[in-house]
Amino acid sequence: MHPTLNLPPVTDGTPVSGTLIVRTHYADDGAWADVRSRLGDLPGAYPPGPGPVSAQEAAILEKNPKHLVVVDDPAWNGAGPDEVRAALHRAGTWAPGLVLLADGATMADARLRPLLALREGEDSYRIGPRAAAVFHLLVQALDEDFADGFAEDQDASPEPDDVFGARMELSAHTVPYRAPDTRMELLPRTEDALIVRTDHTDDAVWEAVVAEVRAPVPDGAFRQEGEEEEFYRAYVDVLDDPRYAGATTEQVLSLVPRDYEHTFLIIADRTTMGDPRHPLLLVDLYDEPGLSFRAAPAAIQAIENNLSISNMDFSDFCVDEGYIQYWDSGEALTDEQTRL
Repeated sequence: MHPTLNLPPVTDGTPVSGTLIVRTHYADDGAWADVRSRLGDLPGAYPPGPGPVSAQEAAILEKNPKHLVVVDDPAWNGAGPDEVRAALHRAGTWAPGLVLLADGATMADARLRPLLALREGEDSYRIGPRAAAVFHLLVQALDEDFADGFAEDQDASPEPDDVFGARMELSAHTVPYRAPDTRMELLPRTEDALIVRTDHTDDAVWEAVVAEVRAPVPDGAFRQEGEEEEFYRAYVDVLDDPRYAGATTEQVLSLVPRDYEHTFLIIADRTTMGDPRHPLLLVDLYDEPGLSFRAAPAAIQAIENNLSISNMDFSDFCVDEGYIQYWDSGEALTDEQTRL
């Protein structure tokens, strides 16, 4: 018999979602420390840790409330999905949006550390800690069925294609969430897709980037003599606020409000401002939340137009890490030109 889970009480008003992580394998403390490191210092810990919650974190949690319950108790050693589900049922209190088990398969795979995510009923799937962290940061904005199509194969060790978020897990540039040092408000609700500026070192470069993004792009269609050329435009709003200076991608994701209308974000960060090609960072909020790629300003028009009307998927534009998406640049580009 495993102990009762220490879960938060149910609150009045809008339900508070979040994540429950149960460690069920105790043979490798180093592997568990690796899992916790990849998750980062996620907000909403319950019960709260020994130190005070910063004013910045408290302000975010006030508007985007969430709970994070981590059960690290040897009494749960060897527990399986059915036992955790039964404990949740017994608790009769808070219902987490994502239930994760750090089991033997998690500890054995040093590349992916795939956690076992439980669904309602008997279904389950594997998810990387970094993707799970993104879910927790975005829990108020995501549909909890975002990992449809992934199912656990109990007879085999999971391969990357069987682990949701494997690309993020293998990324060399993913930075775990840390609480911000400055107070940042939730992202505004905008009619058009949002560009968030997080580097404020050069206003002239920023203005040039925005102008290039918004510049009309010819449709490239063949026309008879006398026919006028048509142009397309990127429909974007910009958030240019010094309070977001230095914000990491994960910190920006924690500021996405409940029921956000857009399926992606565009971030103008240090790389955008410092590279002469000004590649912007696009982050998925829908198909594979947290997945990102870089795109040249002139490519934003095609990307925004198609993603905003669901004509194409994020994966249709996503390029390998370390490369820049130019889309239809009108000229042949070499590997050296497209590589960061």
